[in-house]
Amino acid sequence: MNCTRMDKKRLNPVWPILVAAIWRFRRRTSLAVLLVVLAKLAAVSVPLVLKKVVDEFSRPEMLASIPVLLLVGYAVMRFFGTFFGEIRDVVFARVTQRTVSDFLIRTFTHLHRLSPRFHSLRQTGVLTREVERGTAGIGFLLGVALFTIVPTLVEMASVLIILAAGYSLWFTVILGLTFVLYGVFTLVFTERRAIYQRALNRLDSNANGRLVDSLLNYETVKYYTGEKIETSRFQNIMSEWIEVGIRNQKALSLLHIGQSAIIAISVAGVMLFAGDQVVHRGMTVGDLVLINAYVIQICLPLNSLGFIFREAKDASINAERLFSLLGERPEIEESPGLPTLQVKVGEVRFEHVDFGYEPSRPILHDVSFTIAAGTTVAVVGGSGSGKSTLVRLLLRFYDVGTGQISIDGQPIYEVTQESLRTAIGVVPQDTILFNDSIAYNIGYARPGASREEIEAAARSAQVHDFISSLPQGYDTMVGERGVRLSGGERQRIAIARAILKNPPILILDEATSALDTRSERSIQDELGRLARDRTALIIAHRLSTVVDAAEILVMDLGRIVERGTHDELLEREGLYAQMWRLQQHEREIEQTGRRLAMQSVDMGVLVAGVLAGLRAEMQERHIDLYTIFGNEQIRVTGNLSQLHQAAWDVLQYFMAVNPPGGRIELRLERSGANGRLMIMDNLVTSPPAGEGEPQMHAEGRSAPLPVALARAEVDTVIEEHGGHFTMWQDHTGNTAIIELPVRALASSAGASESTGADHATLSKLDAHVLDGVRVLAIDDNVEARELIGIVLEMHGAKVASVNSGREALALLATLPSISWPDIVLCDISLGDDDVYTDGYAVIRRIRELETERATTLVERLPAIALTGFATPGDRMRALLAGFQLHLAKPVDPNELVAAIVSLAGHAVRRSAAVVNA
Repeated sequence: MNCTRMDKKRLNPVWPILVAAIWRFRRRTSLAVLLVVLAKLAAVSVPLVLKKVVDEFSRPEMLASIPVLLLVGYAVMRFFGTFFGEIRDVVFARVTQRTVSDFLIRTFTHLHRLSPRFHSLRQTGVLTREVERGTAGIGFLLGVALFTIVPTLVEMASVLIILAAGYSLWFTVILGLTFVLYGVFTLVFTERRAIYQRALNRLDSNANGRLVDSLLNYETVKYYTGEKIETSRFQNIMSEWIEVGIRNQKALSLLHIGQSAIIAISVAGVMLFAGDQVVHRGMTVGDLVLINAYVIQICLPLNSLGFIFREAKDASINAERLFSLLGERPEIEESPGLPTLQVKVGEVRFEHVDFGYEPSRPILHDVSFTIAAGTTVAVVGGSGSGKSTLVRLLLRFYDVGTGQISIDGQPIYEVTQESLRTAIGVVPQDTILFNDSIAYNIGYARPGASREEIEAAARSAQVHDFISSLPQGYDTMVGERGVRLSGGERQRIAIARAILKNPPILILDEATSALDTRSERSIQDELGRLARDRTALIIAHRLSTVVDAAEILVMDLGRIVERGTHDELLEREGLYAQMWRLQQHEREIEQTGRRLAMQSVDMGVLVAGVLAGLRAEMQERHIDLYTIFGNEQIRVTGNLSQLHQAAWDVLQYFMAVNPPGGRIELRLERSGANGRLMIMDNLVTSPPAGEGEPQMHAEGRSAPLPVALARAEVDTVIEEHGGHFTMWQDHTGNTAIIELPVRALASSAGASESTGADHATLSKLDAHVLDGVRVLAIDDNVEARELIGIVLEMHGAKVASVNSGREALALLATLPSISWPDIVLCDISLGDDDVYTDGYAVIRRIRELETERATTLVERLPAIALTGFATPGDRMRALLAGFQLHLAKPVDPNELVAAIVSLAGHAVRRSAAVVNA
């Protein structure tokens, strides 16, 4: 706890700040000082008037009358002492508030100017506590200290002058010695106590930093049951804080005792001398009262002055760390008068760049590459290879060690940082959001953007539907750092923000890292469109996301070890090819694991299991349940555990929002190619009386609730199964719908529809019944394609699968008729694929291609409609459109194989006819 020589000689720059503030508001300050002087003169006059009153009443001849004027004057002087002080506070309030506000803004701006290196080493809790404590200290020094010290000195000087002029000089000598002794004692012991105050500040900052850091990492603490560890660490800091606080209090008590002893001795000396004067007729009783009043009047301010001096010293110490923060210089100092960046075509060039965050730890070595205007360059490599460092250098968070980075020939250090970063849009790997609305976070990219523009950007990022499904929509608060949203939702908002900014240069730093495979595929097309016709730098881990880049740079240990297109790098059999094969293997393992987890799920049985688990809770809450189940069995493909949890969460949410005696209705039915579970109630929530904020919150729940719906988790599970989850509220109540695609293949034997194959044929099927048969499967549901492929390949077929009619037709158009598949399996519903939104359009186009090629009847391509549309009308429409068979999902695997067998003869004859031709 030793005070260093630097601490003893530390000069705090707070006083120049105070002088500057006073000079800036010199008129207000002068008026405030005048009011202070008037207040203290009024206070000093009170004992004089009181003396006169006492002397008047001490004269026997005056007892018959009342000195009204003196008594009124006594009251008026007391009132003026308070009145002028309050008016002074009003006059000077603007000076204090404006100075503290300006200083806080200056600190805020300065912290944003500091380099990422500073912020990467900071502790948020410590930093905010030091800023808070420092600005409070400045406000105290400017207001309370200034207008306590000055008036106290004025009051003491006035008293000494009055005593010296009208009474014995010994009174002035005693009080003068008291002031000197009191001041020296206070100064010495306050400086000694400053050691403990600085230590308390340090421990207070550490405790606040520990508290904030632990709360920010709340989930990590829960994951590893670290509550006891966190409590122990915090307790250790507070234990030291207690010890230092006790020492500080001891020093403070010693200071108070010494100050009180000095004042007591002074008062005793003055009153003894005054009493002696009264006894020997040198003073009147009124003079004794006046001397006593003055002694009390200046001893109390003297004690207050000691308190203010101690507090001023503490405030000055509190401001020390704040001024040291202001003394931190930005790592990149921008020269005044730099021009703005002029982006003409957007060419980015790295030339022989070397860089290291620390001199002893180089990161990049002689990195050179060019991103031509309007093209995309991807950078791949292992962790720590220097990929993300390229982004930080391009944004000029750091300056390069050697070499140069330029945009359109303009070195980035020769233009303003603001114009540089304005021209670049970034989708970071880890998206951090402000604790504000979704609309604010998207619109942050372009202040002033209209709601329509924000919504258009959200649609492009495929996050509009999710936002619209929230009760508060775009006004939904995202929580601190965006914690109320899933990682994928935060990343889509970051993509929407980049779309709204519409910059000429785009950086995608692992832009789809937080998305699941299905979401990644859907968002990748939008990222490709966003990067089209603009300069783009993509930092990627998944190589499948950069195969279309104009050039791919492979980095290892800070060097570019390979470069070229995807195909060129695969041909070289280097590091990129090894990474590609490894990731393909990992993808196959992931798909295999997902397939193993997927099984045939009867939605009726699933819902029944959920209801059985919640039955007791329903009865306890007296919830009336009404169910409507269709006669048709609805089977989907999925992970039973995940689907069960999703349905459980949604139904439990409905139970939570409904009061005892509420009603809930469940409907399970088939809707086209999907199975649909609909949950409804008749509860219409409304704001509580007297409150304007709606009860519905971002998670889609009423507040307060015993259960909150994990909306993002339910969305993710249903989307991963190829389905859709929607929820809304209208005048009828709350409604939630879970839709899942009907399973392509049934899990049990038995045909649901006649295919022309008899039971004898079915019984003779073996593992090689489809040897050599080429099958093209067209289905936008990945699980359906995978199931079909597994079953048919087990029987020897060669299966090619595509997810859209456009892709299938493009494939057939490029192949000669002899290379066409033997049979086509096509779903009727193919999603949003331009004009080929359904299988009817696809099969019609296939027949048109056959006509254009003059294909004979025997050479025609057989087609089976394998679809969730199962009504007789759907069957007839499929046959009229050009399909040979119609199989309704879920179809028995044996039935599917038998159907292909029944058409295999036609396929063989067709192939033979083409060969003979």
